[in-house]
Amino acid sequence: MASSEAAARTDPAGRALFAAGFSALLFAAQLLLPPLFLLCAIAPFPLIVQRLRGTVGTALGATLGAAALVAIVFSSPAPALLYLLMLALPGLVLGEAMARGRGLRRATGWAVLVIGMQICLLLLFAHEQVARIFLSGFDLIKSTEFVDGMRGAGVPPEKVDVWVEQVTQARDVMAILYPSVALIMGATMVLANAWLLRTYLARRDPGWLEGGEFEGLRWPLAMAVMFVSAGAAVTSPALRPAAYNVLLVLAFLFALQGLAVVVYYVHRLAAPPFLRLVVLALVILNPWASQILALTGLFDIFIDFRKWAEPPTEEG
Repeated sequence: MASSEAAARTDPAGRALFAAGFSALLFAAQLLLPPLFLLCAIAPFPLIVQRLRGTVGTALGATLGAAALVAIVFSSPAPALLYLLMLALPGLVLGEAMARGRGLRRATGWAVLVIGMQICLLLLFAHEQVARIFLSGFDLIKSTEFVDGMRGAGVPPEKVDVWVEQVTQARDVMAILYPSVALIMGATMVLANAWLLRTYLARRDPGWLEGGEFEGLRWPLAMAVMFVSAGAAVTSPALRPAAYNVLLVLAFLFALQGLAVVVYYVHRLAAPPFLRLVVLALVILNPWASQILALTGLFDIFIDFRKWAEPPTEEG
C-alpha cells in the first residue's frame, strides 16, 4: 500500500492521464462497435484505481479529463454529464471509501446508495423520459417495418404473430417494472466495478482487502417482512405496480445474499481455484439461477446455511 502511494506521488500526472483516457475509451466504445456498450458499466474502474494509487486531486483531475474527452468524442455535453453523474460519481465514492479504509462491502454499499438516489431523482422528475428509454427497444422490434422485414425474410406468418404477441407482453411488463429495472441496473454496475476492484487488489495489493467481506452478506429480518408485505399488496389494484417493483428489487437483494452463500461454500471446497471457478460458473449460468439464488437468500435469513460449513468449536 505504501509503495503504491509512493509511486503515485512520483508520477501522478501520467497515471491520471492514462486513467482519464482509458475510462473515456470504455465509455465511448459503443461508438466503435455497438455491442460493446456493456463496457460503459466498467468505465469508472480506472478512476477507482487512480484514487487508490494517487490522491483525491489526481482522481478528480482524471475524472474531469475523461468527461472532457467524452464531450469531444460525442460532440455534445449531454453524454459527458451522464458519464459524470451516473458512472464517475459512484465510482469515486467507491474509491474514496476504500482509500479511507472503510472496507469493500461498505464502500460498495455507499456507491449503490449514491446511484440509487440519482435514479430515484430521475424517476421522480423525468419518469416519462426514462420510460421511453426502456420501452424504445420493444417499440422498435415490434414496429411495422421490423415485422414486415421478418415476413420478407421468409419467416412463417404464425411465428411472426407469436413474436409480436411476446414482444407486446414483454413491453407491457417493462412499462410497469422499469423503475426497479433501472435501480437494479445501477446497482449491478457498481457491483461489477467492485468485483473488478477486488480481483485487481487480490493480485496487486491484498492488504486493501479484509477477507471474505461479500461472503458474510446477510440482510435483516425486516427485509423478509417487507417481501411478504409487498406480496400481499399485489392483491390491491392501486398498489400493484409499486408492489411489483418492490418485489423485484427485494428479489435482487435476496439473490445477492444467495450468491454470497454459494461463494462461501465454493471458497471452502478442497479443490484447485480453477475447479472452484467452474463450479461457481455452473451455478450462475443455470437457467433458474436467479430464482434459486433469490430463494436461497430469503431462506438464509431464517436458516443461516453458512453455519453448517463452519468448523466445530472446541469446548473449554
